[in-house]
This record gives sequence, C-alpha cells and structure tokens, in this order.
Amino acid sequence: VGPTGGISPMFPQRAPNIWAHLLAGLILACKTWPGRAVLSSAHIFSNHKGGCGKTTILFHCAGEYAARHSDEKVLVIDSTLRGDLSELLLGGDRQASGKQAVQAVTPFASTSRLFMLAAAASAAHQEHGSAQQNPMTAKVGKLFGGEDGGAPQVMDLAKNVVQCCEFNPKVPDNVYLCPGGSGPQTSYPRQQRIEVAQALRKALEGSKDTWKVFVDSDGDQGFSDYTKIGHALCDRVVIPLKTNVNDFSNRCVPMLEELYNLRVEGEAASRVQLVVWNEVDVQKNAASAVSGLITPSKAAQGVIEMLNSLVAEVASTYPDLFYNAPPEDRAQVVEFCGASTMCMRDFGVTGMAASEHGICFCSLKGGKLEGGRLTYDISSESLAAASANVAELADRLSDPPWGKN
Repeated sequence: VGPTGGISPMFPQRAPNIWAHLLAGLILACKTWPGRAVLSSAHIFSNHKGGCGKTTILFHCAGEYAARHSDEKVLVIDSTLRGDLSELLLGGDRQASGKQAVQAVTPFASTSRLFMLAAAASAAHQEHGSAQQNPMTAKVGKLFGGEDGGAPQVMDLAKNVVQCCEFNPKVPDNVYLCPGGSGPQTSYPRQQRIEVAQALRKALEGSKDTWKVFVDSDGDQGFSDYTKIGHALCDRVVIPLKTNVNDFSNRCVPMLEELYNLRVEGEAASRVQLVVWNEVDVQKNAASAVSGLITPSKAAQGVIEMLNSLVAEVASTYPDLFYNAPPEDRAQVVEFCGASTMCMRDFGVTGMAASEHGICFCSLKGGKLEGGRLTYDISSESLAAASANVAELADRLSDPPWGKN
C-alpha cells in the first residue's frame, strides 16, 4: 500500500486468490491470538457544517454499539471546544448535570490533556536511549509520567479517560470518555499532530482490552488541529448532513477536499465510509429506494436521490477518499450509494427527552418522563423506530468495503 492508501505499483492490481486467502488468515490469526488486544475500528464524525447532528447521532450510536458489543470497550474522544457530547454522556442537559460533571472532570481528564500526554509519550519514545532528554519532556514526565519521573513511552489509557456510568448510569458501563470542553485548545504543528495520533493508536493497540473508538469534531469551516488529529487517528469517517443541496456543495465538498489534501500529504488516515442524511421527514416505516428502513416523503426522497448522485460524483473524482470503491458506470451508482449513504429520521420529542436526561435510545423507556420544564410522553412506537434507525447505523459501521477485493 502506497503513502496515500493506494495500491503500490510494485504489486499487481489483482493478486491471485492464494494471496487473498493468506492475508485473510493472517488478519484472523492476529485478531484471535491469545492475549492480543484489537483496535476494532475508529470512526470520526466530521463535517464543516455545524448543527448537522454529529453530536446527537454519535451519542446514540456509541451507546447502541456498546450495548451490542459488551466484550469491547468503547472510547469516545470529544475533540470539540464546547464539549456538548461530553455533557450528554455525563448526564445530559437536565439541571445542568452534564455540564457540572464536565467541569468537575476536565481538570483531571480531558482531550487536551490526553493529546499533551500522547505528544510527551511520542517524544519519550524518540529520545529513548539518547544521552540528553528534552527539558519539556522531563517537565511533563514529572507531572504525568512514570515511576522514574520520565514521560511514559506508551500511555496508560485507563488513567486518562472517564467511565461514563460513574456519572450517568443510563450509559452502558463499557463506554469511556475523554471529555472536551476543557478550555482553549492547544495548537500542534503538522508532524506533532501525526505523532500524537500514532501514540494514541499505539496505546490502544497495546492495551489488554479491545477498543472501539468514536471521535466527535467541531463543525468549523476548516479543520482544527484537534480534528486533524482525529482524522490521523481514525480509519473511517461518518458525515452527518441535513438534506440541503447548498450545505452539501458549500460545506461538505470543501471538507472532503481538505480531507483529500491531508491524505495526499500523509497526515490523515481516514476515508469516508458513510454520509448520513439526517432529520429526514419519514412518511412510513418501510424500505424505499433510498433506505432499507424508512420511506421519506416524496419531496425528501427526490432531494436525497439528487444528493446521492452528487456523492457518487465526488467519489469518482476522489476515489481514494472513500472507503467503498467508486462506481465505474451508471449501473453501479445505486449500489455505491446504498453502501455509502443512509437516512436518519428526525428524532422529534423522543430525541429531546433523551438529550435532556442524557439517556441513549438503547436505555430509554416509553412512557412519561419528567423534564425540567415539561413532562415528555415518549411513544413506544416512536422510540422503537428511532432505536432501529440508530441500530442500523451501528451495524453498518462494521460493513466490509463495497466493490473492493
């Protein structure tokens, strides 16, 4: 594999089946070798458009994934400046319990602190065996390092994350959080961003546990340094976006171009796996041409079909940017879009109640729920529909790439 993820010219485009079987066997052996941890996958939810639903969808998806994979530890890294996802996971909006928990926790565990420790671990690894230690590395080592006072070469993740259920029992007990919202973010030069991501991946892969990683990112018009670290750490991207052609053209396409450039420069590792059309107006709960789960209104379906064709065009222009193979002809466009896009319904009152109380759909119950200013009457039917939609997303994160051998 070449530096941008493409197939190296020294290998044939289509390897004999024997090599494919050998590679599959090696992957299986690595995953099942006794005592070896596995980083199952890492997804960053990213877009240049704020208010598109990244945080809400990630909150419910992380909870659903954790409930379905109790043998894995789910790490949520909140790389945003505000820390909205952290507040949801640690208690929600009701009586500002989530905000209070974030304020209490971030002096001891935060994404800013985690990135700083990762930078120190990377520097310590590079200096290992050298006669002179960098003074800054030594200072960090005294504050956060190992028993010898030096910065550890491999981070201990357990000491730098929060088990969410300790603050919010409605979140599955295998969900861990590195909180955002701790204050101003540190700037990192390009090479250090890469090293921070490498140190984080090394810590995850060196753990005795199996980890699944989710990263939330800011919806700015350009990637922050923290978002760039997220794209360097993660291998796949989920792009939530409302069904608005202007938002796709003016915000999503520039984001894809910036990600493409980061990949060309060797900084980003992530590829786009899914574009999630969010807050879709649902006509009925049945499969349609744009979803295997819901039928949008006729107007919404027409817009989604147009947006899907635009996604296919971008994939054809930047084929290495997508997790799935780009369509080679018109006949493959529908299959590509089926593998690369999905619809997420508008959660309505059910979503409002879940956010206020910090309850993932997988833990929410139908019936009356007292809010701060009103009493929610949660329909069991609406809750089941929303849960099924989130479960569809959680399941699709494990899909193999479409159209690639």
